Amino acid sequence: MTASDADLFLDVLRGDDPIAATHSLRNEAPVHWVPSLGFWVITRHDDVQWLLDEPEYGSRDRSVWEGFEPLAEGTWLRWFDDNNFARDDPAAHAKWRRRFVTALTPRAVRRMDLQIREVVERFAEPLRDRPGEIVDLVTEFTNPIPNAVISRVTGIPAGRDELRFRELAQGLIRGFVPFSSPEVMAMAEKCLGEMAEWVRRMAAERRDALGEDLISDLLRAQAADDSLGDDEIVMLISLMIGAGSETTSFATMSMLQTLLEHPDALEQLRGDRSRIQQALGELMRFAAGGGAAAGLLRYAGRDFALRGKSIRKGQMLLLSFGAANRDPEVFPDPDRLDLARDTRESLVFGHGAHYCLGANLAKQEMGDMLDAALDIVTPGSRLRYDLQETRQMGLGRRPCTLPIELAG
Repeated sequence: MTASDADLFLDVLRGDDPIAATHSLRNEAPVHWVPSLGFWVITRHDDVQWLLDEPEYGSRDRSVWEGFEPLAEGTWLRWFDDNNFARDDPAAHAKWRRRFVTALTPRAVRRMDLQIREVVERFAEPLRDRPGEIVDLVTEFTNPIPNAVISRVTGIPAGRDELRFRELAQGLIRGFVPFSSPEVMAMAEKCLGEMAEWVRRMAAERRDALGEDLISDLLRAQAADDSLGDDEIVMLISLMIGAGSETTSFATMSMLQTLLEHPDALEQLRGDRSRIQQALGELMRFAAGGGAAAGLLRYAGRDFALRGKSIRKGQMLLLSFGAANRDPEVFPDPDRLDLARDTRESLVFGHGAHYCLGANLAKQEMGDMLDAALDIVTPGSRLRYDLQETRQMGLGRRPCTLPIELAG
C-alpha cells in the first residue's frame, strides 16, 4: 500500500468535497485499511449490506475487537456494555425484538403518533411568524424534539421532569459516539446512572398501576413465563435514546439543510405535503451520503477475505452507509436529489435482523418535523452559512447549528 492509498480516507475527513473523495475511495479502495486509525472502511453497498446481514463476519459485539479494553467494573457504562442485548446471540436478540414489536399494538401506535404531533407542535408554534429574525432550528427545534418525544412516549409529562430527562439523554448519547473523550464518557456515566434509577422507579410504579406509555405497553406484552425485569427496561429505554435522539436530530437538520440547498424540492413538498413521508427515504439517503465517515462500527468475528483484502479476526470495520447510499451500482445518478426515487435499498436504518426497531417511529417523527418546518421556513428564507457552527463528533466535524434568516 502506498502512502497515497493510506491517506484516502483521511482525505474524506479533511477535504472540502467529501462526496467526490468518497466516490474516489469507493472506486479505488472499496475495502480500505486506515493504519493511523486502525480500522477497515467498507464503502460498496453490497459489501456493507452483506456485513450487516452476517454477524459471524461483522459482529456488533465490541468485546470481539482486538483493541477492546473493558470499562471499569462497577460502573453503569460497564453494566450497559456487558448486558447490551443489541449484540446478543441471534435467538436472544430475536426474543427482544418480539417483545418490543408485541408492545406496539395499534392503540399504542396511535397514541405515540398523537404524542409526537403534540411535541412537534409545542416547539414549532413559537417559531412561526417571525419575519426577519434569524432562528437556529437545531437549538430551538430539531435538537429538543427527539428527546422530548422519548420522554413523552416513556410516560414523562412536559415540564421540569421532561427538561431533566432531556438533559440526561443528551449527556448519555455523547458516550455512544465512537472515540469519545474521557470527559464525555465520565458525563455519560453520571447521566446513565441517574436515568437508570429514574426508569427503575417508573417501572416499579407501572407494575402497580399500568398507564398509557411504552413501559406499560412492554409490561402488558410480556408473556407470563417471560417476565421483563427493571434492568431490561432500563436497557431498552437507554438504547432508544442512543439510537433515536442525536441521530434523529442530526438527520432532520441535514434534511432541512438539503431542502434549503434544493429550493425546487422544497417547493415541491410545500405544494404537496402528502409527499413528505415518501420523500423521507430520498432525503435521508442524500443527506446521509455526504461522506464515508458516516457509518456503523462492526468487528470481524473471524478471518475472511473481501475484494482481495485479508481481514483478520478482531479488526474494527467501519461500514459506511454514507458511501453505500451513494453507490451508483444501486442508485443511478446518486448525487442528484430525486424525491420520487425508489430508496428501498437504502441502508440508513440498517438491514436484515438488526434493521432499526424504531424506524417507523423515527420516520413519523421526522415527517412531522419536516411538515412543521415548512410553515416556519417561509418562502424566501435562507440559510446563513456565515453563522453556522460545527463541532467535533466522532471522527470528524459536522454542523451543529442551522441558522435560518426567516423571510417576511
